[in-house]
Amino acid sequence: MRVICAENMGFCFGVKRALDMVLNERNAYTLGQLIHNPQVVELLEKRGIKEIKSIDEIENGTLIITAHGTSKSNIIKAKEKGLKIIDTTCPLVKRVHELAGEFDKKGYKIILFGDKEHQEVKGTASNAKDVTIVNSAEEARKLKSNKAGLLSQTTQSLEKFNEIGDILKKNIPDLKVFNTICDATRKRQDSALKLSKKVDLMIVIGGYNSANTRRLKEICSKIVETKHIESDEELNKEWFKNKKTIGLTAGASTPGWVIKRVKDRIEKY
Repeated sequence: MRVICAENMGFCFGVKRALDMVLNERNAYTLGQLIHNPQVVELLEKRGIKEIKSIDEIENGTLIITAHGTSKSNIIKAKEKGLKIIDTTCPLVKRVHELAGEFDKKGYKIILFGDKEHQEVKGTASNAKDVTIVNSAEEARKLKSNKAGLLSQTTQSLEKFNEIGDILKKNIPDLKVFNTICDATRKRQDSALKLSKKVDLMIVIGGYNSANTRRLKEICSKIVETKHIESDEELNKEWFKNKKTIGLTAGASTPGWVIKRVKDRIEKY
């Protein structure tokens, strides 16, 4: 049995940057998970960096804004409390925030392709007054406006983004389309798709709450049998019966050591 790794997988620039910014911190708080990976969250907790759901949970100390960013109201509230702020928001996510604000000032409606409950989407939406979040072609078909700007959550599917853009062009005379899906996401999706066509089984490694990891699972599942796991302990030997080639890919929040453990265990089979 042969194990093949995707050309592009694992930590992206934004995730690595966020971790580098906080690893030396102690007794700090992250507003939500710094990155969507359970092993990293556990590592941070051992170092005294605790996750909170709301700024109301703390009165002083250091607040870490996660790589996904947050809303403008949360930043204001943290400053009013006098908290020390470490902002690890990915620069590519900040660019989406800026574009939303720029469109808003010019009187454009913002149409944001993404997951409504994702922190990145909520943060982007806070930068404009008129925002509609869509996550499917069906939702896009219902939208009408004179002028609008289409943006995307950085970890979404480029194929779906283009589909939604084509639909909106039919109903919105003045539509500005900005592909804000990050290059790291695109490369990981392309690599996963390419590899899934060459193997008998794909293993996708990453947090179950990681949007970009779930997207990899969706892409690979259309081509070949695919399993999504968070760690090597979830592997099932039965999956590999009569399989000659196994493909591995991992989300942008998945550490290299987690990938290695999965690969090592599969190779022992």
